[in-house]
Amino acid sequence: MIKLVGDGEIPEEYKEDYAAMLKDCLVDLNKELAPIEPIVHVGIDYKGNKVAAITRYECSCIYAPSKAKKSFAKSLIEAAYIGGNTIKYTKHFVGTNRGDRYIISVDTEQGEFYAQKCFKRVGKMVGNDYDKYIPIQLRKKGVNDRLGLIKWLIYESPYKGKIDLITIDGLADLVVNTNDIVASSELAEDVLRWTAEGLHVCFILHKNSGSQKARGHIGTVSTIKCEALISIDLITDDAGNILDKNTVKLSCSHSRGIPFEDFYLTVNKQGLPFTHTEQRDNKFEEREGEKQENKPKIDLPIATVNEAFGDDIPVAF
Repeated sequence: MIKLVGDGEIPEEYKEDYAAMLKDCLVDLNKELAPIEPIVHVGIDYKGNKVAAITRYECSCIYAPSKAKKSFAKSLIEAAYIGGNTIKYTKHFVGTNRGDRYIISVDTEQGEFYAQKCFKRVGKMVGNDYDKYIPIQLRKKGVNDRLGLIKWLIYESPYKGKIDLITIDGLADLVVNTNDIVASSELAEDVLRWTAEGLHVCFILHKNSGSQKARGHIGTVSTIKCEALISIDLITDDAGNILDKNTVKLSCSHSRGIPFEDFYLTVNKQGLPFTHTEQRDNKFEEREGEKQENKPKIDLPIATVNEAFGDDIPVAF
């Protein structure tokens, strides 16, 4: 940390530090930089092209009202990154996993039973084991330990330099008070520093009741840093009554690139999420059933470590 004295006067001993900082931060306009490398494409743009909404060196946010399938969307992103049979569940999340990188899934909200249930969901969609999927449940730990473990995973653990994606459900549990301006701002800065390690951080936040804004000061300061904001909303009528408790709408409320078109997420009878472009109605299941029958079958080996993910073969609908 470079300290200032008096009215902003820089002590002599720190001037060389600033010179080094400038050298590190100066942008070379003649340097040829590689294009942004996507980790997971999210949605389709108005031209029908895949959207690179989750890329290296960036962060994104999924934010939604309570009980609006946030964890299901997170599971789809994780499964899409891994690949396998996930294509049977979604064309709106498409991963670019190279097979040699880790995904770390952090749950701060749920107890071990429900957290494990969410983690197993990913394996059921993928259809085979992925030994670089690291599920972590942190509700039983204090705020400082939660934050400390994530930093250790990034900077000190055997996974250092080998992580592509970290998902955090939810980010608000990494501060004691979500309206603490200083703590929230420091956490948002931490997230940005983590992405400098070549990974993407996708975190979940709650929406304020009756609002399209993320809750608390942590919601304000963290979402303005994001590459993409994925908004999830319940399907309601004009009076606010929920029309379909199993379906939610996903929208891109912000993107540094081209935003994706709205699409829908529904949880099937097996408790697994799938996405679709049109809203459900009385004919929806019939149309989707016809589409599924016409899809080519994908035969991939089921996990040899069935203790981790169970032995249920994924069924799309």
